[in-house]
Amino acid sequence: WDRDNTRLARRAPFETWDNVWANLPCAYWRAPRQRPLDVRTAPGELPPTLVLAAERDAATPYEGALELRRRLAGSVLVTERDAGTHGIAGGPNDCVNGHLEAYLLDGRLPARDTSCAPRPEPEPRA
Repeated sequence: WDRDNTRLARRAPFETWDNVWANLPCAYWRAPRQRPLDVRTAPGELPPTLVLAAERDAATPYEGALELRRRLAGSVLVTERDAGTHGIAGGPNDCVNGHLEAYLLDGRLPARDTSCAPRPEPEPRA
């Protein structure tokens, strides 16, 4: 753990140690390991699913969101373009929040492969 994360911190210091502390309990988990769940589904097996992702999320690479959308038949991916924030739901992006609210309140999904402009950058203050 320590050796791997020390090496990773040289490449991604902004993400490494927060992620280590969040996942550290897994190293000492007492329950027996289980096989990963295969989430590939056929159309109609699951309700439509909304997937949200930022293109440059360091914690969960965008390729994983594309793969999840591929595996969950009927799912829709909303991408925050050119953004690197992890956990974009409920953040400062009105476009992302609009799609999330429509899904949660009314069960409506946007068109497949919808994207939103990145959230506005904060105004610098002196």
